[in-house]
Amino acid sequence: MYKSTYTGEFTNRIREIELYYRSWIPVNPKGLVLLIHGAGEHSGGYSHIGTECVNQQIGFMAPDLRGFGKSGGQRGHIYRFEEYLEDLDHLITQLQTRYRGLPIFLCGHSLGGLIAIRFAQQFSGKATGVILSSPALGFRIPIPIRQCLKLVSLLIPSLKLELVKWNESLRKRKWLQSRLPAWTSELLEDPFATIQYTPRWFAELLQNGTKALSESNKFHFPTLCFYDRLDPVVNSDLIEQFIQRIISEDKTCTVYSEGNHILLRDGKVLQQMFQWLSAKLN
Repeated sequence: MYKSTYTGEFTNRIREIELYYRSWIPVNPKGLVLLIHGAGEHSGGYSHIGTECVNQQIGFMAPDLRGFGKSGGQRGHIYRFEEYLEDLDHLITQLQTRYRGLPIFLCGHSLGGLIAIRFAQQFSGKATGVILSSPALGFRIPIPIRQCLKLVSLLIPSLKLELVKWNESLRKRKWLQSRLPAWTSELLEDPFATIQYTPRWFAELLQNGTKALSESNKFHFPTLCFYDRLDPVVNSDLIEQFIQRIISEDKTCTVYSEGNHILLRDGKVLQQMFQWLSAKLN
């Protein structure tokens, strides 16, 4: 019998840094959901999903990615995207040992969605299914800016860029408000939010979004995806292309048109997510 560890908080040393994570584990869980948060966020923003998972007899774990939340590492920085994947592999290996035989579902939002995709493509057999919320497969960024980011990432890879503050400043211009995300103001008020990023982080993100699409034939997991075709942050056209290309015969996709990026707070989305999980676990 598994012990209940509702809203437990832990740190786990992975190589050179401490990774922090929260855990909601009911007695005798039917399965585990491992949530990977988006850029700027941390695991504390998903306690509502953890609570509902416990109600549904499902274990739930949410780590803070390196450089985010209470985990170690330079804020908003990586040298290699694989660092995220290696951290995730280490954690999943521990879960497979601790909860032997239980199915594990990855659930990723935005940056976390891209991490879930790349992990599934490179570590086949580690997950039972994947839930994607607005996966960051690409952004509507002009080619000159992309090239500039790649160059700066080679010359000054760890330069601190105040992207969240820049967004808030630009949003003060009325003609830009509808084109820029409004939720960044919440990040400035959250002491554990990450508001700085580096050119190398951004370049690795863009490169792996491209790789995720080009290697879509490696993705064969049962998949549930939510995205908004009017998403102001990620390129929804690339999400559509990815879902069409993956070879999984078990894929469900719900598309919205409300200009919303953060979907895992929506009651309709969560209801569908738990219905999907229930069908897989019963």
